[in-house]
Amino acid sequence: MTERLSALLHDEAAALEIPPPTAGSVLARGRTMRRRRRAGVAVAALAALAVVGSGTAVAVNAGHHDGRAVEPAGPSTGHGAVFSVGSTVFYDGGTHHTAIDDKAIKSMYFTSAGLLVRHGNNNASDGGGPQRFSLVTPDGTEKPLSVVTEEVVPGVDPDQPYLAYTTVVDGTVHVVVHDVTTDQDVADVALPGDFSWGGWSGPPVALSGDTVYVGTDDVTRTVDWRTGEIGTTDRVPPGYPDIQGGRAVTSTRTDVSVVDVATGRTLLDLKRGDAYLSLSPDGRFATTDSPDGRSFDVYDVDSGSHVTLDGASYDYGWTPDGDLFTIKGHHVVTCSTATAECSTGTETIPSDGGGTSPEDVRFAGRTYES
Repeated sequence: MTERLSALLHDEAAALEIPPPTAGSVLARGRTMRRRRRAGVAVAALAALAVVGSGTAVAVNAGHHDGRAVEPAGPSTGHGAVFSVGSTVFYDGGTHHTAIDDKAIKSMYFTSAGLLVRHGNNNASDGGGPQRFSLVTPDGTEKPLSVVTEEVVPGVDPDQPYLAYTTVVDGTVHVVVHDVTTDQDVADVALPGDFSWGGWSGPPVALSGDTVYVGTDDVTRTVDWRTGEIGTTDRVPPGYPDIQGGRAVTSTRTDVSVVDVATGRTLLDLKRGDAYLSLSPDGRFATTDSPDGRSFDVYDVDSGSHVTLDGASYDYGWTPDGDLFTIKGHHVVTCSTATAECSTGTETIPSDGGGTSPEDVRFAGRTYES
């Protein structure tokens, strides 16, 4: 894994305990991992998505599940925060929720078709048995998908209805792209050659447009899943492909930057090699914490302007609109990334009633892969 991931895992081991979380927000249309550090004083929740060679794209049919409405489901405005407590997804400021038929939710991703939920036997980020997926549509309907993966890091593009991931068949890595609206595979591309990656069962991926970025130890590989063309890129560092909305995080000893993966152009450059920079799911915003962890800056990637919010960035989730939210005193607090002004919702967010622990909370717009 990358040095940055190792540092984050080290931070998590030294983290503080926090009080049991609550939850709050909305569903909508639709990051390197980042395991949450636990820090919490007033905040009661944390983490709640040069080409060479050739390949072959093969469409594969998969089983389809009929959607079922889970009460009390309700309409989603398409704006606001989304989070889960245990195996229940909350949205619309906590006024509606949808129960996922599984033990625990691992993470949630924005897609153009709705909220993609990754769940399984426990909330371990990318381990702990099989990983299953469900689509929660904007009206609150849960649609279980046929996809079951092992310990892999999937990728989504918020503007598309696709899930990308890798699987290893007889020693060969396959890149699979799955349409979450039809519950069918639309591409299966085998990667030739012998290469290695981190500690996952298959290489981690990111999806941007028609390109799946595959993180391996020596170089980031690229797959055009529509044509099957395979190549490599030097615009994304080897290892975990930290890409959101067509933008990637890169770093040196002195700088941390956001680059456009299509052109290689640097969009944002911070002269702080020690800073940990995290992108919003659509790539429009980036956060970086102060050295003391008491505040963090939110940058507009295109303009370079920024605002400052109290606390630590890992105590906040992203809304589909590009704002940030957290939970304080059983209420959702939403903060504008343009003005840094925050507002507290009136809805009281319930716990799951059974001694909820911080590990039970997930914020949509945050990823928890390790």
